[in-house]
Amino acid sequence: TEELVGSAPHPAAIEDMLELHALWAESDGREGKPADLSGMDLRRVKKLSHRTLTALIAPGAVLYGINFEGASLQGSNLAGADLRGAKLCGADLRGSNLSSAKLNNAVLRDVRLGPLLISEQRLLPARLDRAQARYTDFRGADLRRANFADADLAYANFHDADLRDAEIASALLTGTKLPAV
Repeated sequence: TEELVGSAPHPAAIEDMLELHALWAESDGREGKPADLSGMDLRRVKKLSHRTLTALIAPGAVLYGINFEGASLQGSNLAGADLRGAKLCGADLRGSNLSSAKLNNAVLRDVRLGPLLISEQRLLPARLDRAQARYTDFRGADLRRANFADADLAYANFHDADLRDAEIASALLTGTKLPAV
């Protein structure tokens, strides 16, 4: 039975979807099923830190202020998602799509946003092109090969971050604290 709260599924229904998704991710697709949370408001869902959410489908989702610390989100589609003020410390977002995502004031300390190895011949770089990441904390993050084309990174903190081969030349860098070279 689908329980609705307004136009959004009840948090318990979303929790069930996430449990099936974790089972799907952990069993390499043999059990469970992938969750499609496109455009959903997940602000009422609790306990998302340290969860296995690999390849999560959630473009345009509202994840404002959510705690994803230590979560496995590699290969996820979070394009256009609202992650303002979210806590993603130590999360694994390798190869994720955060294109046009709202990341203002988010905490991504020690996050893994480098490329995801798909096969011996294929690396999937993380996408943050056109992302809004003002005042975002990227300290100590692995951002190798990440695409920040046309992103707003004003006042973001990249102290001790690994930006090797990252595309940041066209990003807005007003007041940004970049790693020492």
